[in-house]
Amino acid sequence: MNIKATLRTDDFGSSGSRRLIRKGLFPAEIYGKGENVHIILNAHDFEISLRSISVGSKLTLTVDNKEYSCIFKDLQENIMTGKLIHADFQIV
Repeated sequence: MNIKATLRTDDFGSSGSRRLIRKGLFPAEIYGKGENVHIILNAHDFEISLRSISVGSKLTLTVDNKEYSCIFKDLQENIMTGKLIHADFQIV
């Protein structure tokens, strides 16, 4: 499974996350050796890919033409609205 993302370079924090969510996007993070990579995912596209993956699944994240082989670690969603809030991935 290959998921496309963009690099998140500015507008961090809870207010920045809320702005992304209103646009139909949501923040995520790739953990690994060295620096963590902050990314932005399309919520609709990710919800579609959730039909074939789950927590613990191995997948490939393409972030601005750079590929990361990752394990899907965690997903947070708003329990009232069902909107995705944040996802975590770990590099293998």
